[in-house]
Amino acid sequence: MQKPSSDGSSANAPHELSDSARASRRNFLRLAGAAAAGSALSIDVNAAARSGAMKKPDVVVVGGGFAGVTAARELAHAGARVLLLEARNRLGGRTFYTQFGDKKVELGGTWVHWSQPHVWAEIMRYGLDLEETIGASAPERVMWLSEGKVQEVPIEDSMKLLIDASNRFHEGSEKVFPRPYLPFLPDDGAMLDELSIADRIRQLNLPPVQRDLLAGLMATNCHNRTGDGAFTEMLRWWTLADRDVLRLFDACAHYKLKGGTSSLIDRMVGDGGFEVRLSTAVSSIKQSAAGVVITTEADERIEARYVVMAIPVNTTGAIEFQPALLPGKQAMAREHHAGAGHKVYMKVKGELGSVMMYAPESEPLNLIFTDHPGADGGTLIGFGVPDFEGFDVHNPKSVEPFIRKFLPHVSVTEVLAYDWHLDPYSLGTWCTYRPRQFSRYVRDLRSPEGRLFFAGADIAAGWRGFIDGAIESGLQVAQAVSGALRQKA
Repeated sequence: MQKPSSDGSSANAPHELSDSARASRRNFLRLAGAAAAGSALSIDVNAAARSGAMKKPDVVVVGGGFAGVTAARELAHAGARVLLLEARNRLGGRTFYTQFGDKKVELGGTWVHWSQPHVWAEIMRYGLDLEETIGASAPERVMWLSEGKVQEVPIEDSMKLLIDASNRFHEGSEKVFPRPYLPFLPDDGAMLDELSIADRIRQLNLPPVQRDLLAGLMATNCHNRTGDGAFTEMLRWWTLADRDVLRLFDACAHYKLKGGTSSLIDRMVGDGGFEVRLSTAVSSIKQSAAGVVITTEADERIEARYVVMAIPVNTTGAIEFQPALLPGKQAMAREHHAGAGHKVYMKVKGELGSVMMYAPESEPLNLIFTDHPGADGGTLIGFGVPDFEGFDVHNPKSVEPFIRKFLPHVSVTEVLAYDWHLDPYSLGTWCTYRPRQFSRYVRDLRSPEGRLFFAGADIAAGWRGFIDGAIESGLQVAQAVSGALRQKA
């Protein structure tokens, strides 16, 4: 992947770091190293690189997440010589399966579903098993904070409140997305793209107790404050889930791979027949009529006929491109998408059943549910807004007072989170566009440029920001590059 600027920010969006931000970055580097120690591929991806067997590659894939690995596998199966470059010391991109105490956890993308056709095809292809997240699939209690007070009613009543609010929030989605997988917005959608999620919630004039339940869900979906996420993004999710909030829950947080996301990456790479080089950051890409020259951070020059860029849109500005990229790609690298919040695992002491808890963005965490229950303790998963003053997601004593608002009898003993917004090779979590980004930039983001082709979950037509979207994009781009190779043969 790309070479970060000196402070890890996008090269096109320089900013002065505050003392607290510098401390956060130092803390990130320490924690990232510790988390990475529990994450390892079961196959030797660098064997081909050591052998020196590969001739000049036909295609270089930059980025080793699910989009890049999918594109590399498909191109290699089509007969191309493929070299995949990944800046991190692991594959998987914004998925990260690692150790937390005596259990393995997913610090990034996690859940899959049969309504997500591309990842489901891979699961069936490789015969992988699933397991359920109990707090999302079968909660025994549902609670939420509204105006500082914990609300709890029978589950059926809370679901009625949420279903009613969701139906009202998404009203008119069929005009914007008459069917899933439409990559661009129609005129009606472009007008609605001016609205943030917060704008739409205000339009509904819901009672506070219902508004705050909906707001907690929506802050989680956009993984930021609702003023930062585009209303059209939520309409797209709604359409993909057949306009049903319970089906959306099922698709987003119910089933996960029993062996972790790395089990799927392992199988795809082992099946691929392409070369992988880890810890290889790219600093510049220069293309001409004759081909493409990639320069790595270590000043190695690699020549290829074509390049697939499979990196997050937030990070594109850290690579020097000659000629320069289209304006929409440059704009997204400067602005960043909205996804930037926390995902945190919390070990608790005390009886923990299957619970689900919501809170609006005035609180540090917006959705929390049980991962593993237990009579003497268990594990919770939480999602929250970024940069919440006075809240340290890496400190159990900072997290515990919030959890005790719902569960006063438990104590938080350990936490594990990963600061994706500080990681220079992601600069954010899953992709949720800000208002106006969908209508303004998507055509440029998806467009090939000469010998450069672009893939990634951030530019998928369907489940954008999900593993499924990454695989969808990698499949489509591999098909396009294979066609270009045949034409130039």
